[in-house]
Amino acid sequence: MKMSQFNYKKEELFCEEVELSKIAEKMGTPLYIYSYQTLIDNYKTLKKAFNKLSPLICYSIKANSNLTLCKILSKEGAGADIVSGGEIYKALQSGFAPKKIVFGGVGKKKDEIEYALKEDIFMFNVESEGELNLIEKTSQKLNKTAKVSLRINPDTDAETHRFIATGKREDKFGIDFSQAERLYQKIKESKRVKSLGIHMHIGSQITTVEPYLKALKKMIEFMDNLKKRGINLEYINMGGGFGISYEDGKLPLKIEELAEKVSPLIQKTGAKLIMEPGRYLTGNTGIILTQVLYKKRREEKTFVIVDAGMNDLIRPCLYGAYHRIKPLKESLESISTEVVDVVGPICESGDFFAQERKLPEIKEGDYLSIMDTGAYGYSMASSYNARPRPAEILVKDDKWWTIRERETYEDLIKGEKVKKSLISFVKMEGSGNDFIVIDNRSNIIKNRKEVASCFCQRRKGIGADGLILLENSNKVDFKMRIFNSNGSEAEMCGNGARCIAKFAYLKGIGDRSCVFETLSGIITSSLKGDKVKIKMEDPFDFRLNIKILIGDTLYYKGNYVNTGVPHFVIFTSDVEKIPLENIAPKIRHHPTFQPEGTNVDFVEVKNGALKIRTYERGVEAETLACGTGAVATAVISNLTYYLPSPVKIKAKGGVLTVYFQREKERKFTNIFLEGEAKVVYEGELKI
Repeated sequence: MKMSQFNYKKEELFCEEVELSKIAEKMGTPLYIYSYQTLIDNYKTLKKAFNKLSPLICYSIKANSNLTLCKILSKEGAGADIVSGGEIYKALQSGFAPKKIVFGGVGKKKDEIEYALKEDIFMFNVESEGELNLIEKTSQKLNKTAKVSLRINPDTDAETHRFIATGKREDKFGIDFSQAERLYQKIKESKRVKSLGIHMHIGSQITTVEPYLKALKKMIEFMDNLKKRGINLEYINMGGGFGISYEDGKLPLKIEELAEKVSPLIQKTGAKLIMEPGRYLTGNTGIILTQVLYKKRREEKTFVIVDAGMNDLIRPCLYGAYHRIKPLKESLESISTEVVDVVGPICESGDFFAQERKLPEIKEGDYLSIMDTGAYGYSMASSYNARPRPAEILVKDDKWWTIRERETYEDLIKGEKVKKSLISFVKMEGSGNDFIVIDNRSNIIKNRKEVASCFCQRRKGIGADGLILLENSNKVDFKMRIFNSNGSEAEMCGNGARCIAKFAYLKGIGDRSCVFETLSGIITSSLKGDKVKIKMEDPFDFRLNIKILIGDTLYYKGNYVNTGVPHFVIFTSDVEKIPLENIAPKIRHHPTFQPEGTNVDFVEVKNGALKIRTYERGVEAETLACGTGAVATAVISNLTYYLPSPVKIKAKGGVLTVYFQREKERKFTNIFLEGEAKVVYEGELKI
């Protein structure tokens, strides 16, 4: 593999058709830059080499998990090799099909296993008997069948750095053959775990074919023994670790030779091949640009101090890894050279990129390119010394764009909490219904009604239809308490329930699916993108065709129902012409609905959909949307106009969808409310 897309043209270093110094001058340094074409070429080269086997190529996301790079590979047809719940999330966000995701790693946690099973990933690479037991137990709980391969430790020396060797007996990875034989038999007898294949991974940055052949021959012999016991495996996963050339004169793994020698062995087994390349695909795809800050000379040493540090690229410090270093400007004439240490600004002696390296004479202010940093560069970066991590840039032909913004100082403290008198809140809106949402599990807000009436004011406070507090529950995930802008507590609010479900997920309090309690009953929710779908309590207390007198001569006919809170639904031919501000308060306080009063919904039926305006008690005004009102109008429209589920309801703040089942005359069940729930902004309150 060659760095073919990073070349000098007229003494300037280019990535594809873009001059790198221009990016550095505009974006600042340090800066990661990737070549689109190199990434594509590497994938196609690997695929072509092994074309006889039609392998599933699962990109090892740990090498570089940037969403854009992952998305490019997923569009090419690659799968994903992941080792954590976070990598599952990033893989799914990048477009990798769950059926092409393989979950490896020695320390899978219960919640990560649950996440993987719920997303129906392809398979687990199991590393221990304890892990297998947990996968089986979790599958039983979720009523799922887990597909697995056992990762075998073939006790093979990969002839690589000891920190990245993974296939020897003394390494923490994998299961020995004798234990694996017993575990495959155990899996055969299990109702919740199915053995799909066998897996090995002997190390990283391997540059010779022999270690793979030694390990594979052991694996294939073991598979033959399993066949005699009636255990036939469909897949063999040879891992990855294919080495690249980091240093002039040191050759990469000859991938075509590996494919040529491996293919006949695997074809004889009849198994399908999986491989997990990471570095091979992204290593020479990227570089890191850095600028020389100072040059410091001593009698015995010359230090070139650059603005990149070991926090940006830790490989030289961690592994003693070698990376070529090139200036962005190259003279075609003879260049004087000097022996230098290229070091960073971090307060550690291990903060270096090159030691005793002969380089062209470098001046302060020059830009340097540290080559072959596309793998285990940014993915291992940190903010040590409180240094924001670099931006990432993708180059394609003569265009380039940012695929990750440079971190800011504010990013460095994101998520940190200092005890103080200020209380964090999130302003949210669900289809136009807006709320102040606060995590009150510590019971820091005790005077709930006063806080609601104070901060929900539009002119003197933040302004909202209501205050929602997330509090502890000893029954389900959490409790929702909602207070109207006048301080009164509501039993339920559909849009508020959708907002708190998303709030809980964003704050790590709940999952995409959660269960919480309200004063009107238990609510279940599910989140997909900006849309939240909640299961509501069944409506009750239907009173149809009620006729009420407003004033001396004005009659209104409507239908009453309780959907967690009471609603009076009035159908009209043109909802926009209703003088809601004058009429609705009188209906809301009408003696018929005392003592608690009612919400009032004016509804227009048109082309099988509903248009609604709602006056909410507690808010004592028209709101842009009302979730319980949407449910009320949906079930009443079914009784009155026979509108089937689902019913689309257009409110001023957006569209809501109501799903239901009607069992008998006035019995509705499986009520679901769906619509968008969005964060408007976040802030802090001084109570």
